Amino acid sequence: MYKNLLLLTTIFIFLANLNAQVNPSQLIDEAISEAKKQKKYVFVNYKVASCDLSKKLANQMSNPLYDSSYIVVDIVLPKEKAATYFTNTNKETSQEGIVNGFPFWYILDDDGNFIEMSYDANGNNIGYPNTKKKIKQFIKIVRKTSKLSENKLDIIANSFQLRNNEQLLSGN
Repeated sequence: MYKNLLLLTTIFIFLANLNAQVNPSQLIDEAISEAKKQKKYVFVNYKVASCDLSKKLANQMSNPLYDSSYIVVDIVLPKEKAATYFTNTNKETSQEGIVNGFPFWYILDDDGNFIEMSYDANGNNIGYPNTKKKIKQFIKIVRKTSKLSENKLDIIANSFQLRNNEQLLSGN
C-alpha cells in the first residue's frame, strides 16, 4: 500500500510539473504498447541530465542484457525542477554531480500495471545501486521482473560492483 501511494504521488508530481517537448505519458504508453507486442516489462527511469548517478544508470540500462526483458523509457527532468522533488539529504546524495532522489525508476508490466519501484521496504531509494545492499535489492527486483538467468544476473551485479570500485579508486 505504501509503495502504491508513493508511486502514484511521485508520478503525479513528475507528470504535472514537466514542461518537456515530448509528453512522458505518451512515451510510457508507447513503451507499454511495445512491451505488449514483445512480452516484456517497461522500465521507466526518471533521471536528471546533470546527475552522475542518473547517467550511470542510463548507461547500465543500455546493456544488451536488459533487452530480453525490458523496454526502457528514460524521462529527463530539468535539474532546477528535480532538485525540489526530494528534500532528504545525506552524505551520499549531497555530493556534487548528484541530485537528491535520482535516478528514480519503476517497472510496469505489459498492461501498464505497477510491478516494482526503486524504493526498498524502508522507503529508501535504490536509484543507482552503488552499495552492496542496493545492488542486492536491484538484482532481486530484476530477478522478479526479467527472463535473465542467474549467470546473467551475476554479470549485472558484478558490473555494478566493478563500476562502483572504479569510482572509489578514481576518487570520484
